[in-house]
Amino acid sequence: MTTHPSQDKIGLWPLTSLVTGNLVGSGVYLLPATLAVYGTISIFGWIAASLGAILLSLVFAQLSSHQTKTGGPYLYAREAFGDTVGYYVCWGYWMLSWISNPTLAIAAVGYISSLCGGLSPATHFWLELLIVVGFTAFNLLGLKITGRTELYITALKVIPLLVLPLIGLFFIDGQNFSQMNLSDKPFSVALNSAAFLTLWAFVGLETGTVPAGQVVNASRTVPQATILGTLIAACVYILGTVVIMGVISPQDLIHSKAPYADAAERIFGGAWGVPVSLAAIITCLGSLNGWLIIVGRIPYGAAQDGLFPKLFTRTTAHGTPYWGVLISSGCSIPFLLLSLQNSLMEQFNFIVDVAVTLILLVYAVSVLAYLKLLARKRTGTVPKIALGLSALAFTGWALWAASFKMVGLSLGILVLGVPMRLWMKKSKVAVNQA
Repeated sequence: MTTHPSQDKIGLWPLTSLVTGNLVGSGVYLLPATLAVYGTISIFGWIAASLGAILLSLVFAQLSSHQTKTGGPYLYAREAFGDTVGYYVCWGYWMLSWISNPTLAIAAVGYISSLCGGLSPATHFWLELLIVVGFTAFNLLGLKITGRTELYITALKVIPLLVLPLIGLFFIDGQNFSQMNLSDKPFSVALNSAAFLTLWAFVGLETGTVPAGQVVNASRTVPQATILGTLIAACVYILGTVVIMGVISPQDLIHSKAPYADAAERIFGGAWGVPVSLAAIITCLGSLNGWLIIVGRIPYGAAQDGLFPKLFTRTTAHGTPYWGVLISSGCSIPFLLLSLQNSLMEQFNFIVDVAVTLILLVYAVSVLAYLKLLARKRTGTVPKIALGLSALAFTGWALWAASFKMVGLSLGILVLGVPMRLWMKKSKVAVNQA
């Protein structure tokens, strides 16, 4: 087993910032307008998604307190259900991570383009490529440096996202909340649909568990960071949505391309496009840095256990699994070509839907693993069992909003992992026979 140098381990606040930073991404600037078509019910969608995310964070906190290796959800699935289930959880989680990462680079360059008065598609692509390559190289320096950087970036992006809404509370017009359900869907269906959209904002609540092998006092630090990071993100999203919906009328919000900038203009007057765009760029780059920290470490634990190729266990002197980082970034680069297409937003939303559906499947397996491990170890008190059942009910309710197409595509991504699974099993048999 590869060990990590102790000097490259991180503590509570860098890890909390990693969780928060991965949760508070580009969606914070886009979701208020996207959700406006549902009316005030979208606030209840946020609350439902936040409560569900907190339940899931408590489940991961319980799991991580007993399992402190690097790997995250893969470890829990493998411990409960064996190699095959563990492998496909790792494969799906790894795939959704590097498929989603390009959207952060694309969103960052989109805001840069708005500041520059527009850029050509080719310039968009080369800037996005430069960002991905630059942050990939930066992540090879080790978790201590990248984790500390993530702490500073998260502070830079979260503080304004809290300060503006707190001031905006004094400028809310209650009339803007009068239309509960603007959609043509029944209340329960509209609530479910709004909650599904907001779940994109909580993809990553489990990321504090992934680098557990490089965390100081992981059995305590990882659970605390997971819960704290999720709570901070929930406060940012709910407070921001309530204030923006209260300051901007539903009709204007539906057509807003920059809800935070429009809200700031109504609160303070003047033009706020530039500072909000700068904040959005910092937000996107911080999330990209955080996810690159995670994506290289997802296959690390599986490779240690012989389920992924051994090259994923090779680390730098600072404990960074460099092949995991390099291969993940290399796989994500072709998706940057989406920025050359006219239907960028449509494709972006498609990736979001697939990613949310796939992560919900990962969450469902993780919760089932939690319940099975409770039964196996006979540690299932009533509160712990109730927590697991509640989290499982939430994931099932959220998946209900996903289309059969999205579920099918998510399962298709898992099927893509079959060849490597068969190859690794064959290689393992050959080694045992030698």
